[in-house]
Amino acid sequence: MKTVRVAAGIICDDDRVLAVQRGYGEMRGMWEFPGGKVERGETPEDACRRELAEELDITVENLQAFYTVEYDYPDFHLSMECFFCKIATGSPHLSDRQLDLRWVERGRLGELAWMPADTGLVEALAEEDDAGHTVEGELVRRRAAIRKSMKGNKRADTKPELLVRQHLRKAGLTGYRLQWKKAPGRPDIAFPGRKIAIFVNGCFWHRCPHCHPSVPKRNTAFWEAKFRRNVERDRAAVAALDQAGWTVITIWECELKRDRIDETMERVIEVVRAAK
Repeated sequence: MKTVRVAAGIICDDDRVLAVQRGYGEMRGMWEFPGGKVERGETPEDACRRELAEELDITVENLQAFYTVEYDYPDFHLSMECFFCKIATGSPHLSDRQLDLRWVERGRLGELAWMPADTGLVEALAEEDDAGHTVEGELVRRRAAIRKSMKGNKRADTKPELLVRQHLRKAGLTGYRLQWKKAPGRPDIAFPGRKIAIFVNGCFWHRCPHCHPSVPKRNTAFWEAKFRRNVERDRAAVAALDQAGWTVITIWECELKRDRIDETMERVIEVVRAAK
């Protein structure tokens, strides 16, 4: 399934948000937030500025990323980066692809018929704190925390990978390749001659079937979609390796804890040695 990357502007005016009604396609008449596709070479922020200028004839300022929509439509996966912003110049005008536009109070956003992908976003925008205030700043803070967490999720040379490689070397099993591009899925550790592919998976990001990590309570739709795509990508890599005649070993982070690592690595080493 192809992924379509989109940027959307959540244009705020006090406690109101600008919504537009789609005027084309199968979902004609449904409501959405203005924006459009991220073009090659653009950042989502640049795309948001450009799309709002083209679509509404306005310029915007103070863009703050606060939410990412991940949603599977029947024919494609939508990944939409959302930005709070303010109008700097101009007044919003309807384009020929819109039926209507209106300013809507946050507490009444749920009264409109929204695009399916926007449901979770609308709920987030309608949130209030205990004092009845909107939580715009809190949403921006959460998004920054998510980005920091994801940037800290290294692809290579993670602590679990280093532990696995240490035990392989102790067992005299060297000559492996790291992140080997010639094998489907780029295994974390590959023995090309033996056709052994080893994936060392973090339990949280890859959804461990042993320890069943929880899903964050905030922005649940985003996390569930992200996790689902991670799992689908893992399955596709394993299937491609199986078809190519490789033996696939998946090692989960929780299997490398101090009380389990010896048992885990004995099993792995036995499989690798048997594949001479």
